Amino acid sequence: MSAIVFHSQPMSVYLWTATLAAEEKGITWSVNVIEAASAAHRALNPFAKSPVLEHGQVRLYETLAITHYLDRAFDGPALQPADALGQARVLRWASLVNSFVFPSMTNGIAKERLLVPSQGGKTDEARIAEAVKEAEIQMGVISADLDRHPFLVGDTLSIADCFLFPHLHFTSMTPEGQALLGRFPKVAAWLDAMRARPSFAATDQLAPRAA
Repeated sequence: MSAIVFHSQPMSVYLWTATLAAEEKGITWSVNVIEAASAAHRALNPFAKSPVLEHGQVRLYETLAITHYLDRAFDGPALQPADALGQARVLRWASLVNSFVFPSMTNGIAKERLLVPSQGGKTDEARIAEAVKEAEIQMGVISADLDRHPFLVGDTLSIADCFLFPHLHFTSMTPEGQALLGRFPKVAAWLDAMRARPSFAATDQLAPRAA
């Protein structure tokens, strides 16, 4: 079967989740950069979200669907437990990331602290302060699961870890993120372990790429 193509903007936390999953499965992939909300983008996904997976005649959008497809359609290490409860825990984490972590850690902290000033805007300090309160709750939930096993849902990496990692990685680049990680050492250790995996180096969106 043909290689995977991800249609996306290059700096996307959800593209990073999808490429992490592909790397962990040992799947060959590439990125086709598209302009956000362009006609070409909406032709692939009417909601203009990224990434969109293309694999032969298969096209999929929504990152949870994409990572599930990668796990089930290809050989390689399983990225979901076989049992119903383990699978439910993976789905729980994907939902928590989408509903809570993305709005607070990524939009509320990382984007406000890093992206907004880089584009000439003024950081909303009140928004960051509120986001830090939410992120502290989330860090406690992450830490509680990591008390039980080295990854979010068990002894091996799963889709859940691929979902959380990009958000926590970018948040860690802020003073607020560093302060939170200092209070939750198990989360900091998990982040370091994720960065030590070959899949991180292969998918790091901030690393320089050959032309």
